[in-house]
Order: sequence, then C-alpha cells, then structure tokens
Amino acid sequence: MPELLRELFGLDNEVVLVAGGAGRIGRVLCQALAQAGANVAILDLADQTEQLAADITVSTGRNALALRYDLTSADELARARDELEGRLGPAAVLINCAQFRGQGFYSSAPQNYPREAWERVLETNLTAVHLACQVFGGRMAERGAGRIVNFSSTYGVVSADPRIYGDSGVNSPIAYGVSKAGVIGLTRYLAVHWAQQGVRVNCLVPGGVYDGQDPEFVANYVARTPLGRMAAAEDYQGPVLFLASSASNYMTGAVLTVDGGWTAW
Repeated sequence: MPELLRELFGLDNEVVLVAGGAGRIGRVLCQALAQAGANVAILDLADQTEQLAADITVSTGRNALALRYDLTSADELARARDELEGRLGPAAVLINCAQFRGQGFYSSAPQNYPREAWERVLETNLTAVHLACQVFGGRMAERGAGRIVNFSSTYGVVSADPRIYGDSGVNSPIAYGVSKAGVIGLTRYLAVHWAQQGVRVNCLVPGGVYDGQDPEFVANYVARTPLGRMAAAEDYQGPVLFLASSASNYMTGAVLTVDGGWTAW
C-alpha cells in the first residue's frame, strides 16, 4: 500500500469491534478491516461467528476474535468489553451494523402493526446501538479517542416505498424505518457530546443489498435506483474504511449516504 494510502486508510494493529459482524454486510466489513491491518472482534450471536473469525485469521494473518454476546443486554455487552480488552485490547473503532426487521416485515400495515414486533425491532436496531455506544464508546471517551460508525438505512431517511413490493404482501415495517431514523439522531447527539473527548461518531446510510430476493421486487427496486442495480455487500467496504480511518478525521455527526442514488429523487 502506498504510504499516503496507508496513512489515510490503514488500521494497523488497531482493535475494531463489529457489532453484527457475522451478518450479510458485517462479514465482508470484517474481512476488509482485517485486510487494512485491524485486529477484528466480531460481536454476534450467530452460529457462524467463530468460523468467520477463524477464516479471517487464516486469510489475513490478523487477530480475529468471536464474541458471542447479546447486543440487547447491557450486562452481556459489558462482559464482551471485558473479554475484548483482556484478549485484544480496548476498541479503537466501533461499528454498529446489526439489523432486524422482525416477523412484522410481512403484511405490515401501520394500523395493524403489533406492539410486540415494534418493541423488538427498536430493541435490536436502536436500543442495542445505544447500549453498544455506552459500553464501548464510553470507554473511548474516557481514553480521549475513538471512532464509531453506526448503520442507518435509506428507510431512516425517507419512507419505505410500498410500490416496489408489488402484490407480494411484503412491506418494510414502520418500526424498521423509525428505528433507523433514530440511529441518525443518536449519532448526531453523541457526535456533539463526545467531540471534546476525541470520539468521532458518524452514520452510514446503505441502500438495499441483493440477497436472492423475489425477481419482481428486484426489478422494481432497480427501476427506482439511478445506478440501476441493488448494492452488493462489498459496496460498503470502502465507505466503512473511510469512516473508520484517519481519512475522515474532520468528520463527525455526518450522514454518509451510499444508496445508488435511491434518496436523490
């Protein structure tokens, strides 16, 4: 890597914690972060978390640690923090990319949306982000340095467009959009209140990632997207490296939209 690029984007020996790191986007982020020199901790309850950590260590030569803890529990997050600090050291970077739509994703008319689904989606998508920021970001504030990248969604910026779902009976639920809008508000609040403690907090707004969805949905989504395709998970490696590294040193409280132009019209 040329010296300037290493200086801007390199994460040599820094500890990066990825909450939701075994997910569809999270796993490719972990690979990219390790290739940039980071030691990566994967915080996820998914069964494949340990295997992912092992694969990253083999493919990159970096330390990768699987942390099987519940993101929605402050007590478990505190235990995850203690294990992380004991094995790799304190997190220099926190990336919150876990997400949950819940069973209410199907047939989710606002007037009929169940409270139980509402509360569970907000617990995972918003409360868990808040807790992770408290537990890991609080340590950063104490040390006087750190970077946090929170994942929102296009549906945290604009409403879900029911037209793209056709007659499938599927829609993105109200709780999902509300939770992702909340992440933007949380990001801005923490950015302001932790600026003097040396902690930068920014938000990434991704577009929809192709994952074998129904062909009608994909066609409708693509037709509405100026760049004419859904995202690949790899499309978010560069933006996350930018926000996690020195390349974004003068950014905090920012909302970086990477959605193929979805919110441009």
